[in-house]
Amino acid sequence: MSATFSIHVHADGSKKAYEIFGQEHLGKQTPLVLVNVSQHATRRLAEALRCALSVSPSPGIRSQVFDHRGMGDSTFSTKGDERLTLEMMARDLLDLIVALNWKKIVICGSSMGAQQLLVLPFHPSNPAALPFEVSHIFLTATLCEPQQDTSKSAKRFRSVPPPAKGRKRTFEETREFARPTTTATFDPKWVAENPDRFNCWLDRMTAGGRYEFVRFLFDGPADEDTYEDLYEPYANVTKDTKIMVIHGKLDEVLPYSASRVILERLPWAKDAEVGDKPGQIPSLDFGRHWFEYFDIEVWKNIFEVFLNEPPPQSSDLAGL
Repeated sequence: MSATFSIHVHADGSKKAYEIFGQEHLGKQTPLVLVNVSQHATRRLAEALRCALSVSPSPGIRSQVFDHRGMGDSTFSTKGDERLTLEMMARDLLDLIVALNWKKIVICGSSMGAQQLLVLPFHPSNPAALPFEVSHIFLTATLCEPQQDTSKSAKRFRSVPPPAKGRKRTFEETREFARPTTTATFDPKWVAENPDRFNCWLDRMTAGGRYEFVRFLFDGPADEDTYEDLYEPYANVTKDTKIMVIHGKLDEVLPYSASRVILERLPWAKDAEVGDKPGQIPSLDFGRHWFEYFDIEVWKNIFEVFLNEPPPQSSDLAGL
């Protein structure tokens, strides 16, 4: 992260590194919170949107990127013995937004705590109120029910043998172990045409604790996460939160079919449209890291058009 990042300390001593782009729009625009593997993943998108996006009634938008616990410049708790879970990521995000005193936000991200934030108030054993409004959410390459199939890359990742007792893997060794999973977040053509950018991703996903985060990405929720706790509360999500689904057919981490399930469960959610008009994408031929595909103007228009649509007229519960 850049030298200008800020730090938020959670109650358990873990530290959250975050950065806000578009400070000049504070108090004028609804913040866009970008949730992904780390700030490195969405930093370029945040910078581009700050310069390119115009949402009524005021120009520009302020966006926030951050590192998840144990990633980049963020740290684990004082004890350092916790295992990452989807619920933990959502509660960390909730704590950060409350600390920033934001009363209305837009969320864009994958399963790394983005959608789980919406259902925290309906958690069956430990509900947490959201003292702010989520007006819009972009669900990008995410899911709303357990996946039965795992990708070949995930299986290769799980088959990686542990290092010999008392020995740590070198950076080069870890980098090669991480290569199949990092490759799976793109597609072969993109990797071949963007070698420098791919190597940058590979280095970032190998350094520090990021390799363990990639393991989490493919292994799914930890044992203490239950799928019922994560997904059943979707029945309580209302139409007051406008939802757009963005998912490419070249995603090898989560199948494109996962996005179809979201649209079935949340029938008012909008699917990203294919076409050549503002607010549409050229095709569905893109991998998990959708923002690495197409010109930034394409994504700028996706955000701009969707965020400027008229508000919904009803707050009926989803018919799941």
